[in-house]
Amino acid sequence: MRSMALAALLLALSAGAVQAVDHSGTVVTVDREAGIIVVGEIGPWQVKDGKTQVTERTIAIVPSTRFLAAKRSRETGPSGWQGECVEVPLAAWTVTPGDFVTVRTEQAGDRLQAVTVTIAVN
Repeated sequence: MRSMALAALLLALSAGAVQAVDHSGTVVTVDREAGIIVVGEIGPWQVKDGKTQVTERTIAIVPSTRFLAAKRSRETGPSGWQGECVEVPLAAWTVTPGDFVTVRTEQAGDRLQAVTVTIAVN
């Protein structure tokens, strides 16, 4: 009986959990006034008339959204490897159309909300 009650509690807790989803692609639009960015993502893989279709995702930027740059370290990184990829904090809204990004999102009502925006830097 206890195990069934514990299972029911765990199921109820997991049903209310917010799941983060990553979206990667090229920034199409940055609208700071509206508080959004639009990312053109290839996926799920779709082809129409011989052309790969791009799915545009409108993502809300909120005050808690963190902006990061992913780049190669010139020195030894945190795990001891020289040249490993590291994340470096950036100022908010440090993103421009054409940047390749990965945005970790959470569903907030009927919109995607950014947790982090990671920009790929050469």
